[in-house]
Amino acid sequence: MSTPAWLAAVLAALAEGDDPARWRQRVDAELDRLAGRVPVRVAHDTAARLLASTPDDAGRVVGDLLRGALAGDRAGVDRWRDALRPALRELYRAAYPYAEARSVAYANAHAYATANGYPPHEVVAFAERYADLSAGAGVEAFADANAIANADALAGALALLDGEAFARAYPAALVRAYTLAVANRAGVAAAPDVRRAAYGRLVGALTESLRAVPD
Repeated sequence: MSTPAWLAAVLAALAEGDDPARWRQRVDAELDRLAGRVPVRVAHDTAARLLASTPDDAGRVVGDLLRGALAGDRAGVDRWRDALRPALRELYRAAYPYAEARSVAYANAHAYATANGYPPHEVVAFAERYADLSAGAGVEAFADANAIANADALAGALALLDGEAFARAYPAALVRAYTLAVANRAGVAAAPDVRRAAYGRLVGALTESLRAVPD
């Protein structure tokens, strides 16, 4: 049995966040049933669950295109790219470790101002402003860079219904970004448990998608 490269990448990413002993047997049972012949529609379904969760209209547009592709209404590369960029930008913006980045920037700026003789009240003001600017620029750069790079790679794969191209579009990165985004929205205290639950939901969704493929 040969597992498609895109699916192997997704399974490896899922194993990072949810113990394979808890779920791999279910996935393998479906792969055995299909003798490794996993249609590309499962890749589309996986992408739909990851990207259509993006808030607002960006996720809705991607979801509509994915559902249309599965029904035979195939969009071109440019249309996919135009839909994917805003959706991926929102996904990666939410996945950015903003709180951690701001905390590091604040600590560095506070140390710098203190070492250079700033009055106490100016130390705090300088550190706050620097942390806001640094973390804000970081999240936008992170979101834009990942959106552009990943949208270009994914657009071709989804437009052509090409599983091999989907494997080259870093599907594991989408899994990680999705779970990080879910965890970040939950807040620092709840993040680890929420991220584990997000991995679990993706495992369940993948199993359902495989189960829906006829023998």
